[in-house]
Amino acid sequence: MPKETIYDQVSLYDLEVGWEADRWVQVGIKTHDGRSIAEHLTGEGETPADFRGLWGSYDRAGINRLIRILRRARDSAFGADA
Repeated sequence: MPKETIYDQVSLYDLEVGWEADRWVQVGIKTHDGRSIAEHLTGEGETPADFRGLWGSYDRAGINRLIRILRRARDSAFGADA
């Protein structure tokens, strides 16, 4: 499964996009400090959950909507590309 990671420049969460050709695309948030998501959310060091990401799977229409929203957000935050 190919995947790409977009590293967060400010906080502890990276965005990862993975896909299976002609099947699906997954978009997820992962920690890059080695701690589980549950530990981040609860602040506890002894949680039974040891997962480091949250994932959703999307079809073509969902990914197209995500791309449109990301472009709109980018242009609003940083201005349109020349």
